[in-house]
Amino acid sequence: MLEIYLDERGDVAIENMEILLKAFPQYAERATASALKSEGYRLRNLVKAAIRARGVEGSKWENLNPHTGILGRAKKGYVKNYKMVWKGEKGSKKRARQYKDVMLSTKSAPLSKLAGAVRYDYDPNDQMMSIGFIQSGGVSPAMIKLAGMHAKGFQTNITPKMRKMLFALGFPIKKTTSKLETPARPVIDPVFRQEEGNIMQNIEDKFMASILRYMEA
Repeated sequence: MLEIYLDERGDVAIENMEILLKAFPQYAERATASALKSEGYRLRNLVKAAIRARGVEGSKWENLNPHTGILGRAKKGYVKNYKMVWKGEKGSKKRARQYKDVMLSTKSAPLSKLAGAVRYDYDPNDQMMSIGFIQSGGVSPAMIKLAGMHAKGFQTNITPKMRKMLFALGFPIKKTTSKLETPARPVIDPVFRQEEGNIMQNIEDKFMASILRYMEA
């Protein structure tokens, strides 16, 4: 979660705006809300774009584990990881199943569903803008939990039942493999680091643009 305040709190502090807030008290509240909402909207879109692009430039996510596709499809109750081919000697060939060695995800951006969970929220009482995975507007707790897990990375323990299931599907796992590693795929922090130098200037510019717009109205 990225939080932006107009004072010394939060991840980003716009301390030098105190003079502007005092200089235009009649417009300050509206201009503050407008500036923070505008920047929140911009940052939200950058986060969504980074998710769909599998990370920001210079910090791309690792590919999915080869077993991710098969495990994901198995949860839905049906997996077809083979094709029918002819096997045997000429004159006595029979149709048989030929299993794939791995089943990779068919999605170019496998975590793209997380992009739809990115929100920005403005709190007028604290003059705070939050950007990230916020439980609102149809975003479920499960989606927020999933986003947090992928941001930090996690492990999937291989139970005897799962081992048997993978073997039956034609995807045996070595006896020495006790867990599958899912590497961290953060997006909020990388976007913040990439945009840190722009956020404060953008908010100041948008604040002043709003002030001028209100004065001319």
